[in-house]
Amino acid sequence: MNAVAEPKIIVALLPEPETVMPCLDCALAAADGFDAAISAIHVGFNPRFAFVPPEEIAIQQLRELREGTIAARLARTKAVFDAWIAGRAGAPVTWKHDEGDVGALVAAETADADLVVMGNPVRLDGRDAFHATLFWSKRLLLVAPPDPRTDPTAGPPPARTVGRHIVVGWKPGEPVKRAARKALPWLARADKVTVVSVEKPGAASYQTSARAFFAELGIAVDCVELRREAGSVGLQLLASSDRLGGDSLLIGAFKHGALWEAILGGVTRDVLAAARIPVFMMC
Repeated sequence: MNAVAEPKIIVALLPEPETVMPCLDCALAAADGFDAAISAIHVGFNPRFAFVPPEEIAIQQLRELREGTIAARLARTKAVFDAWIAGRAGAPVTWKHDEGDVGALVAAETADADLVVMGNPVRLDGRDAFHATLFWSKRLLLVAPPDPRTDPTAGPPPARTVGRHIVVGWKPGEPVKRAARKALPWLARADKVTVVSVEKPGAASYQTSARAFFAELGIAVDCVELRREAGSVGLQLLASSDRLGGDSLLIGAFKHGALWEAILGGVTRDVLAAARIPVFMMC
């Protein structure tokens, strides 16, 4: 296999305090073994620096009643960041804060990123940043799972690893191929890559295309073929990842479009809702 360029810039987007710790854990794990810098960036909406219609300003004013002011949201996020970095002396992580139109901020801050890491969003700024990364910036996105430390009885979580055993949810199409090409540094470094396809009874197998594609990339893979069951394909992929011992999942995101999946359901939505391992994805 030809030499694979290593990632140099990992951007950890921190739009909300709830997802700071899992996001930074995943960013640090994704950087492990690479000479990569992690830029932790808080992005927050501020109408003073954004051109928005009056109704958007009204929405943001109502939001402040529930979530606090821009300054208060920033302070909570920075406090969580400070608590995380205090126990990780020497981690290659820098902090930055920026505010304005979240979509424009994300586009600017991720323009040179080899990987963008985010927690699964729970608030408006998080959802805006997630949408901008996936649909506008067109960067490889690593979605961190929820933080088990929200349960005070759970004890410290195990050390996070990313990319030692990558499970690829394969269905032929450009989204998963784009994600795999962008994730090539992690695929090449992985101890194991397993390609899982959920097959429709009577249809041609997806595995032929998977083997050919990864052979072109120079990545050795194991292939697992699952029979399509009633219910969610996304949940089948996650269950298979768990059985196989995968520490991360790679999928193509929103093949049918975000609106379609919001109304009718789909693999991406189901994976995001239930994943307990980091998920690489790209549209």
